Amino acid sequence: MNHSKIIRAIALTLALGVCGTAGAETLTIVIEDIREASGTIQVQVHAGKAQFDGEGSVAQFMEPAVAGSITLVAEDLPPGEYAIRVMHDVNGNDALDANFVGAPTEPFAFSNNARAMFGPAAWEDARFILEGEVTQVISLNH
Repeated sequence: MNHSKIIRAIALTLALGVCGTAGAETLTIVIEDIREASGTIQVQVHAGKAQFDGEGSVAQFMEPAVAGSITLVAEDLPPGEYAIRVMHDVNGNDALDANFVGAPTEPFAFSNNARAMFGPAAWEDARFILEGEVTQVISLNH
């Protein structure tokens, strides 16, 4: 085999490797300040404002709650704008419980640790850009 064939083979291998990973972004989500090891931690990853404001998600997780923190990974997501919603369903009823005025009585959080004021956090506060590998460290609100 001559040198030009070797160089072409290496170039093709590199090109295939780059093409195979193009658009395959990785989102790591670290949920902190889990105070009770009961119920489940439920996470929804929303692609775009329409999903965040409505129904649907591109990735969902439901993990048993453990005191401390948990780490979740969503792989092969397309690049773009995303936001995350988190709830700790302490009693296991698959709902974020609220008091008589509608304030949550179970822990919850949003990406960027966006604050909720009289309703969920705003898209503009919770959104982030996913390009390559991104980590969101989110602390629960109690």
